[in-house]
Amino acid sequence: MKKHKSLKVKTGKSEEFFEKVKKVMRDADKNKPIEGSYTLTFEDPKEMLHFLTDKKINLIKAIRKHPDTITNIAKAIKRNRAAVYRDINEMEKFGLVKTHEEVNPGHGRHKIVEMVSSALKLEANI
Repeated sequence: MKKHKSLKVKTGKSEEFFEKVKKVMRDADKNKPIEGSYTLTFEDPKEMLHFLTDKKINLIKAIRKHPDTITNIAKAIKRNRAAVYRDINEMEKFGLVKTHEEVNPGHGRHKIVEMVSSALKLEANI
């Protein structure tokens, strides 16, 4: 997976999404270059806030600073490994983080967690 420059997490209506898709498709029909973007949209600001808790924001900061294994990240931020594992799985489902396996010489393989983008932009309309 290519690392995106910026990931936008925002609130918005499904109509806005479909309008953006229509514009992109019209541009594609005209052979105009399509600007790549990555946006995670929540219809309700409360849903966005429920997803992006303080603990997840701290987790995002830790992963961005130093991609590592779930165990090492949990130790670094002083959280329970199982809780960090659940948060990372949820964030991976939404496309905020990605995991990949690396060889750990003499100890098999381990899974590394990293951000999909170098920046995270939050945008909420209430």
